[in-house]
Parts: sequence; structure tokens; C-alpha cells
Amino acid sequence: MKFKMSEKSLFATLLRSPWWVSFLVMLGVAVVAGALLPEAYKMAGILGGLPFLVIGLIAAWRQRNALSPERITALTEQARGMVWADFAPVIEGAFREQGFVVSRPKTGSVDFQIEKNGRVTLVSAKRWKAATVGAESVRELLSARESQDAYGCSFISLGQFSQAALDLAGENPVQLMGPTQIAQLLHDGTEALRN
Repeated sequence: MKFKMSEKSLFATLLRSPWWVSFLVMLGVAVVAGALLPEAYKMAGILGGLPFLVIGLIAAWRQRNALSPERITALTEQARGMVWADFAPVIEGAFREQGFVVSRPKTGSVDFQIEKNGRVTLVSAKRWKAATVGAESVRELLSARESQDAYGCSFISLGQFSQAALDLAGENPVQLMGPTQIAQLLHDGTEALRN
């Protein structure tokens, strides 16, 4: 049975925060425990901050190659100026760099089929410059996922996802990839094409 941490839990929040926030929480726990607990319990209280050290280390590892906000903005603007013939090979290169086997099916809402460890994910990317993505576009991708019996699906867009699209994604195995994820794909794909 697979354990899934609640997105609203303290540890999940700290994993999404800068790594140093967890270290500050650990330091706070240690200082408060050292100052307020009786002598017999101080060490146990101070050690109670160790989970925050572990979370901080995990967050630091995940964030080690994170793009700066300025770089994300620059890559986002670069993506907005691209045409599909330039955008698609970069995204394809990024997926290959991540270890996926990539193909381009000739079906309506699916632009890439990526496979890793026997799991197929369908990706819709042609509407990457759309200002708003509604539930109908996400529903088309989900329908393709069901008809092809794929593990999951991803929708790539620099625009806003409507609340209905967000709700639909929350109830189904679809990942909505926005500007930050597109910037990372552009970064990875550009590096892959250079090599």
C-alpha cells in the first residue's frame, strides 16, 4: 500500500518551501526545547527537531537545480515567442533527458506519448500559448488517456487553467504543467539539444 502525504501537512508545506525554512524550524524547536523543558527532557526535545533537518535536506536536494525566478521569467517569455516547430523538439528533448521514450502520435489532443518503466503518459502541449485552458480541453485529454489505457496524462500551458479544469485535474490522473514546469522543460530540453 502506497502512502500519500497530505498536500496541506506541515512536512509537505516545508518540502515545497525553500530548504532553509526547515532548518529555521529545526533551530526554533531546539531553542524552545532547550529553554523551556526540564533538564531531564531537554535532549529529547532538542532531538524532536531532527525530522525538520531531514525535511530540509530533502528540500535542498530537490532544489539544487531549481531555476531562479528571473530565469523562469526569461524562459517563459522565450516559450511565448516560439512556434510549434521550434517548441516541440525542445520539449521532446527534455522528456528524453528525463529518461522517457518519446513518440508523437497522430491523434487529436495528444502531442507526445512518453513512456518510462512501462508506464505511458499522454501529453498535450500544442495549446501552450493559450491564455486560458478550460475543462473541455482537459476532458479531451482524459478521454484519450482512457481510450489508450495510459497510466496518466499531462497538459502543458503557459496560460491560466480555469477552476473547472483545476477541479477536473484534482479528481483525475492528469498533471497540469504551468509556466514554472515549462521553463524547466525548456531549460532541460535546450541543454539536451546542445549535447
